[in-house]
Parts: sequence; structure tokens; C-alpha cells
Amino acid sequence: MFPNLHVFSFIVPLYPLCVAAGFLIGTVIVMYLGKKLEISENKSFILMCFVEIGVILGGKILFLVVNIHNLARIFENLGFLAVFTKTGFVFFGGLFGGIIAVLAFSKIYKFLFREILSLVLSVAPLIHAIGRIGCLCAGCCYGIEWARQTAIFIHNAYRFPIQLLEALLNLILFFILQVFFIQKKEFIIPLYFGGYGIIRFFCEFFRGDMQRGFIGVLSVSSWISIVCILLCILEFFCIRKLRYTCNE
Repeated sequence: MFPNLHVFSFIVPLYPLCVAAGFLIGTVIVMYLGKKLEISENKSFILMCFVEIGVILGGKILFLVVNIHNLARIFENLGFLAVFTKTGFVFFGGLFGGIIAVLAFSKIYKFLFREILSLVLSVAPLIHAIGRIGCLCAGCCYGIEWARQTAIFIHNAYRFPIQLLEALLNLILFFILQVFFIQKKEFIIPLYFGGYGIIRFFCEFFRGDMQRGFIGVLSVSSWISIVCILLCILEFFCIRKLRYTCNE
């Protein structure tokens, strides 16, 4: 683990730094891609401010829900305010919080929701990939014990580098979505949900941390991944039906 960066007399936590860097890079790309949709740079910047607030609130809310059985102990040990500043986030909560933020932005500024959502989701995997590097630095979201050459030493054991794998897979998904953004924007939403749903469902079997919560034999994130894959299938059927209707 390498949780902090020491700059002169300052200590900079690397996890929030990576997340901030991811959002900054993502915002720059959204501002560039937004021009192709005739969205001004100013509006694209405001959009990403909406998204960041939604991601933070959604990620924290789902973290508290997943850890509801431990909330009393967490509040007792950390205090009320520290629960919101010193505890983690759940990605899927951030994802759906961000989608709600996109909906709010679309309503306020009179944009098509699906078009704006496609724009944001096209860069979401890149932001996520950079954030996962922050997870590795902070030592969270770590992998199962793994006695092979690819292992990394973290939390007093050699473990599968799941943060790096998920970052790599998200990066690949980002480039795939960029190709579709240029050619067939309507497929970005189902491709993102299906692509990341498969990535996350696979990666969950290599996760070693237990804080993400479980329902039966699968983690909460695994169940949400299944829902994402089903949403992908539903979206493809809707797109196909819409195309068929338009061709009649």
C-alpha cells in the first residue's frame, strides 16, 4: 500500500487524489466530446459537477445501506461526521447517483436524457479505472489471497491484484465505448451496462474484502451486476424494436 504522497511538509492522500484526477480528465474529455453534440464547454463542465455530486452522494448512501448492520459500531467508533468523511463508497451507488444527477441536469437545461447519459457513460470507465488505482494505493477493495507471481503484498498477505485488473478492463471498455460514440451512440448505454456488469461480476470472485456486503452466496455488487446485464439485454431489445418500427 502507498496511501499518501508526501510533498514537502504536506501529506496528500492518494485515493481522493486519483478520484479527483479521474474526474478532471473525464471532464476534459466530456467537454471535447460534448462539442460533437452541440453542447457548450460551460454546460459540459456544469454537467460533470452535477455528476460528481451525484456520485459522491450515491456512493456514500449505498455504503451505509450495505453496512447497515455495522452502523451503530461505526458511528460509535468514528462519530457522526467522520462516518461521512472517513468511510468508503460503493461504486454502484455512485453510478446510479450519477445517473440521477444526469437526469436532473437534463431536465433543468432541456437536454435529451439518453444523449447526455451516453456522453457521460462513454467516459465513466476511464474515471473508474483511475479511481481503482487509488483503491490500490489506499489498500481498499483488495483481492483474495493468491500464491502466484502476479500477487501483490497487501494486508499482511499476498493477494490477487484485483484493483489493477479492474482498472485494465475498465480502460479497455473505455476505448470500446469511444469507438461506438463516434459511430453508433445509441449502443453506448447498453454496452456500458452489459460490459461493466460482466467485468464486475467476474471481478467479484477475486475480491477478498468483505465490507461490500453479501446476499446469499453472492455479494451485493454481484447481484447489481446481474441487474446491469439484464438492463443491457432489455436496452438492445428496445433499440432493435425502435429500428424495426422506424423502418416500417
